[in-house]
Amino acid sequence: MAAERLADSGLADTEAIRLAGRITYGVDRVTAGAVREMGYEGFVEWQLDYDRIDDSELENALRSELPTLSMDAAELAEYLRNQDQFGLAQRELLIATLIRRAYSPRQLYERMVEFWSDHFNVPVNNPIAAALKPLEDREVIRPLAMGRFEDLLQADARSPAMLYYLDNFNNTADGPNENYSRELMELHTLGFDGGYTEEDVKEAARMFTGWTIRPPGQFLFRPRNHDYGEKHVLGERFLPGVGLREGERLLTLLAEHPSTALHIVTKLARRFYADQPDEDVVAAVADAFTASHGDIRQTLRALLLHPTVLAAEAQKLKRPGEFVAGVLRGLEIPPNENVIRAAFSSLDASGHLPFQWPAPNGYPDVRPYWQSSTGFLVRFNAAYAWTRETPGRSPLLSVSRGFRNTAQQVDFLVAALIPQGIDTKTHGEIAAYAATLARRDRPAAIAALLFAGPDNQWR
Repeated sequence: MAAERLADSGLADTEAIRLAGRITYGVDRVTAGAVREMGYEGFVEWQLDYDRIDDSELENALRSELPTLSMDAAELAEYLRNQDQFGLAQRELLIATLIRRAYSPRQLYERMVEFWSDHFNVPVNNPIAAALKPLEDREVIRPLAMGRFEDLLQADARSPAMLYYLDNFNNTADGPNENYSRELMELHTLGFDGGYTEEDVKEAARMFTGWTIRPPGQFLFRPRNHDYGEKHVLGERFLPGVGLREGERLLTLLAEHPSTALHIVTKLARRFYADQPDEDVVAAVADAFTASHGDIRQTLRALLLHPTVLAAEAQKLKRPGEFVAGVLRGLEIPPNENVIRAAFSSLDASGHLPFQWPAPNGYPDVRPYWQSSTGFLVRFNAAYAWTRETPGRSPLLSVSRGFRNTAQQVDFLVAALIPQGIDTKTHGEIAAYAATLARRDRPAAIAALLFAGPDNQWR
């Protein structure tokens, strides 16, 4: 990992580490060291250049242990039939997702994969979706997560998983179906207040007639099912007799629309720094989105390095998926069956298992939905259970046991698990609590307290 530190932006190491926590699933010791070496801006640039970050060891291990991840549609369909386990691909995708979030060095990239999975939400709630979603994840979301928005939008419109979920696979001239065109405008592009009308939805649905699925899982355009009449959407005239290309043209029009820039940027700002992002931030970053023709990396750079965003205090409550991945990263536990089962159990109890949100709008990204006594109890129980059940497999806890001095042990664990720092009063309270514990119990108990405490709930 060679990277020159960018010009000093005036950020202290602890502040840079706190900001890095927004764009990762948790700042572990390795990540903290990288931020100190590069500075925050350098760390952002390194993470934006994700395809130069080597994650081949992790990906090779996943493909070896989870064979459905690399199968094409025909191979996957045949494999699932032979195994007589139609949920196997879904299970392996879930396992891979949990492992990538916790262990991949490409942290910002994995955050964006989750962002687009929410944005273009397709729940895995039946055998057909369970077979199609892994293909979409590998062929659409992951390859295009940091590219151009229009490329992602065009690919998603052809995704068999999306075609199936929003019923566009049976959208024909004789029986138009508006499900996809409605969500395309309301959720995927313009936003519910983006200036489209009910008539625009109906006309757009006509454009996507004939867009369907070739079994077992490929896009197919059926010309005989398409409506070739003249259409009008958002004030644009679409001449008759065009076919597939008019849907493609509409997707381009929507991708380049000013309302789309505002909608996408607002969601990105909400994901990375505030439930109610400042209007000046959204406007400036939307300008970057538009000027770069929807380049996601340039848009993220403008957002993450915006002065208002840099100066903002921690305002985002971590969603359960972030919390769970952060605990695994902090403890540095190697992935195995027990770890994945524990992560699954915690996310299931907190209502945040990947690919399970039933509606097309994706999992909520605001504090009121996730802030509840039950939700926090799940987090606290997970923190206390994992630190006590895994001390022998946690390199961090193993190192901490080498400190005979209680104060040094507390200092080490605080620096490792809350590297952005805690206030003096809280530090003193933790040290006083640690002094009451038996030496063998101390590392796990301190770690659990730090994971469960308020300093680890916000970013």
